[in-house]
Amino acid sequence: MKKLRLFCVPLFSFFLLVSAALAQNASIDSLKNSLSISEGKDRLDVLVELAFSLREISQAEALVYALEAEKLAQDLNDLSAESQATEHISWIYYRQGLWQKAFDFAKESYQLAREANDLTQVARVLNNMGALYYEQQNYLMAIDHYKDAFLISREASDVYTQIRSLNNVAVNYSLLENYDSALFYAKKAIHVNEENGSPYLPSFSYRVIGDILFQKGDLDSAQLIYEKSLDMARQKGTSAFMASLLHRLGSTYFLLGKNIQAEKILEEGIAISSKNNFRDELAKSHKYMAQVMAEKGEIDLAFQHMNTYSKINDSLVDKSNRDRIALMQGMFQQNLEKSELELLKAQNENQANRLAFINRVVWIISICGGLIIALLVWLFNLKRNVDKYNRELIIQQNKIEEQNRHLEQSAKQLEEINQTKNKLFSILGHDLRGPVGQLKTIIDITVNNQLSQSEFEELLPTMKRDLDSVHFTLSNTLRWSTAQMEGFTVNPTKVNLRTIVDATLSLLDAQLKAKQIEILVEMPEHLEVCLDKDLMEVIVRNILNNAIKYSEKGNKILVTVTENQGVLEWCVKDEGIGMSEGQIQKILSDEYSITNSRLGTNNEKGSGLGLQVCKEFIRLINGELSIESEPNKGSKVCVNIPVEVLESNRELVNS
Repeated sequence: MKKLRLFCVPLFSFFLLVSAALAQNASIDSLKNSLSISEGKDRLDVLVELAFSLREISQAEALVYALEAEKLAQDLNDLSAESQATEHISWIYYRQGLWQKAFDFAKESYQLAREANDLTQVARVLNNMGALYYEQQNYLMAIDHYKDAFLISREASDVYTQIRSLNNVAVNYSLLENYDSALFYAKKAIHVNEENGSPYLPSFSYRVIGDILFQKGDLDSAQLIYEKSLDMARQKGTSAFMASLLHRLGSTYFLLGKNIQAEKILEEGIAISSKNNFRDELAKSHKYMAQVMAEKGEIDLAFQHMNTYSKINDSLVDKSNRDRIALMQGMFQQNLEKSELELLKAQNENQANRLAFINRVVWIISICGGLIIALLVWLFNLKRNVDKYNRELIIQQNKIEEQNRHLEQSAKQLEEINQTKNKLFSILGHDLRGPVGQLKTIIDITVNNQLSQSEFEELLPTMKRDLDSVHFTLSNTLRWSTAQMEGFTVNPTKVNLRTIVDATLSLLDAQLKAKQIEILVEMPEHLEVCLDKDLMEVIVRNILNNAIKYSEKGNKILVTVTENQGVLEWCVKDEGIGMSEGQIQKILSDEYSITNSRLGTNNEKGSGLGLQVCKEFIRLINGELSIESEPNKGSKVCVNIPVEVLESNRELVNS
């Protein structure tokens, strides 16, 4: 009994499919019979219905009816029917791979449907447009068109186009490998069909589901879905859809190892595709058949099928590329025309807005004209008054600037005086502190009777030398301060430079003996030159004092003099601690501070004023100070002074 039930189910399905196919054929035959006796609007309706019924079964025959329907609709001025006819023509050309023609008729059908306000037809044409974007592989744009078509068809209560739109959305999502969305829309198409009493066979929806399962690798489920969809397609008699399912099912059988079923199904697919010139489905059927033959070991047949596939596929690729380019050009032209139309509309609206704006502005300008004239007069008077005030302000500003200049000059003079005062105090503190301190100590000891007469007499030379030093320092400090505050005139006289050096060394004898320093003076005994004696004494003393200060115990100091082309070079070279290049640059710079003096080798203190005084006095006699030194290798300090050396001494200087 169970075997009988299993046998009856497919037998019943077979009779059901045959009955459906016979019913559809009977409907088409009935429409053809009605056509021969119909005229006018009735004939137009029959032609449109025949084109729709045949466009998936016999495209050549459907095209004849659609073209006649288009012409008759134009004669009857029936925009809705003309839109349906051109939509059928567009779809037939699409199925034939003539995408540019399909696009042109789809565009025309869309415009007619909009003019007729036929929402059902608008939705169906949007599906055709989506298919063309699909052929361009612009799947996102295709999805947008299909979704718009679904919304419009739902508003128009067109269940067929709703299901078709949802299926197309699912197909494009599957091509984008967004399988979850594809499965959602395919199931939604089935749900919409069931909600409305299943008026349409959901074969396309199942095919989409089968494709998704196939891509996910669920081949057993994909086989069942493909078989179910194929049964529905056989029932409806849509050869194009059958061909698309046969090569899918054949490929699935092959991957499952069911080569006998695969060969049988693919042979059927080749037959249907060849008969109806479905070249894409034919190419795929040959491709999968080649794989089946190769698996069976029939290499020659496999080669024949693969060769046929290659030829068809190459021609399809070439044609597809050409048609795709042509379609893109057509769509670009359409978008361009649409953009130009929108631009013209925008320009017209803009022009109208401008005219309205000008009309509003005219009376505003008229009213404001008098106010503007009055304002100009007021501004003119205001400007005249402002100019007057500005002239007065400029006069006041010039006076203030003149006063500021005087104040700046006075401030500069005060600053110079203040600097002079600071320098004077620094000199007094630097050169007088030591000698005065020594004198005070001796006097304190004498007053306290701690010093005998003989000891006091022994110290008298030292006291005299210290007093001479103080007197010398005070005298030169006063001369220097006078030069700073009142201006100073250099008084060159004939002097013996050797005498100045010897006198200075005598003053510094105590320091030389304390460090056991040997002084070598390589100068003529009578070197008469013309220069300012007072300034030169200060220069010589400070340079020799620094040489002694920074020399180690037992070092030598060499004093030399040379003359070249009227320039006297007097130099002091020591063997002391020396200086770095940075220290030399700091000493010779204008910004050198008197607070940067280093301690001597016996921790002698100093303020750095000595070299600062030398620099200023050398500048007053138009001389130049130069220093050559390296750390731990001593220093050579030279004063280059343009002086007149008496002819009697010139040879002695240069010898």
